[in-house]
Amino acid sequence: MKDEFITKVMTQMMSVISAEQCNELKIILHMMLQEYELTERCTEVMDMDKSYIHYLQLFLVRKKTEGKSEKTLKQYKLHLTSMLQYLNLPIDKITENELFLYLAKYKKDRKVSNVYLDNIRLVFSSFFTWLNDKGYISKNPACGLEPIKTEKRIKKPLSDEELERLRRTCEQERDLALLEFLYSTGVRVSELIALNRQDIDFFDKNVVVYGKGGKERETYLTATSCLHLKAYLNGRSDDNEALFVSTKKPYKRLTVAGIERILKKIGNTAGIEKVHPHRFRRTMATNALKKGMPLEEVRELLGHTKLDTTMIYCTVSRDNVKHSHQKFMSA
Repeated sequence: MKDEFITKVMTQMMSVISAEQCNELKIILHMMLQEYELTERCTEVMDMDKSYIHYLQLFLVRKKTEGKSEKTLKQYKLHLTSMLQYLNLPIDKITENELFLYLAKYKKDRKVSNVYLDNIRLVFSSFFTWLNDKGYISKNPACGLEPIKTEKRIKKPLSDEELERLRRTCEQERDLALLEFLYSTGVRVSELIALNRQDIDFFDKNVVVYGKGGKERETYLTATSCLHLKAYLNGRSDDNEALFVSTKKPYKRLTVAGIERILKKIGNTAGIEKVHPHRFRRTMATNALKKGMPLEEVRELLGHTKLDTTMIYCTVSRDNVKHSHQKFMSA
C-alpha cells in the first residue's frame, strides 16, 4: 500500500520537479512513512444523514421572525445545506476542524474571494451559536473559526466630474431620472425596483422605502432629482404603477439586471468604469459626509443598523485628509 502511494505521488510530481529532486522526495517519503500504516478509504455511497433538516428549518424560521430578508434566508439555506450534506454527520458530531477543512476546500474548488468565504463563515457561526444557545449541541464548533483576512481596498465613489459626464451621456429622460434618483436617495437597487409611483411625495420630496427585513424608512429627493423624475413620469403613456419601467411595450417594471444593464451602458458611453447602482449609494454617502452631515444621519438614510456598516460604504477623501493635516499641524 505504501509503495503504491509513493508511486502515485512521484507520478504527480515528475512534471513539476527535477529527476534528482524526485529521487530525494522518494527517499524522504519512504523514511517518513515507516512509522505509519496506510489504509485505503472506503468510497462506497453511504446513506445521507438527514437529521440536520429539522434543526435547519427551526433556525430559518427563527431568522425569518427576526426580520431577515428572503435573499438572506436563501443564502443561509444554501450554504448550510451544502456544508451539512458534504460533511454528512449528525449536528452534534461536527467539529471545528471539519468546518475549517470544508471552508478551505470550498475556496479551492470555487475560487471565491476571502470576503465571500468570510460571509460563509459568519453563516456557520450564526447557525452553530444558535444550536449551542438552545442546547441542541454541547459545544459550538464554529467559535474557534477566526475571521478570514481580507484585503481592504478603497472603493472609490464617483467624482463630481464623472457624475456630470454620466448626466450628459443620458439620452432618455428615464435614464437621467434613474441616475439622479439613485444619487439623491442612496437606495439599494433591490429597494428601487419595488417602488411605485404612489411612494413618491413630490410636495415634501420624500420617498418611503422598505429595506432589508421589511424595515420602513424615509429618504429624500433633491430639487434636481424631483425635476427629472416628474418629467419622466409625466411623459409616460403606460398605466404601470411601477416607478421605473422599460421604454418599450409592454412597459414592464425594471429588474435589478435591467437597471444594472442601463447604468453599465451609460458608463461605457461616458468612458467610466464600474458604473453600477451601489456606486451611487456610496457616492451619496461619501459626499454627504464630506459636506458635514453627521455619520448617524447618513446611517439613517442608508438604512443601516450599525455605524460600522456605514463606515464601509463611506470613504475618506485623501485630499481632505491632506488639507486637514496642513490646517491643524502647520506651525
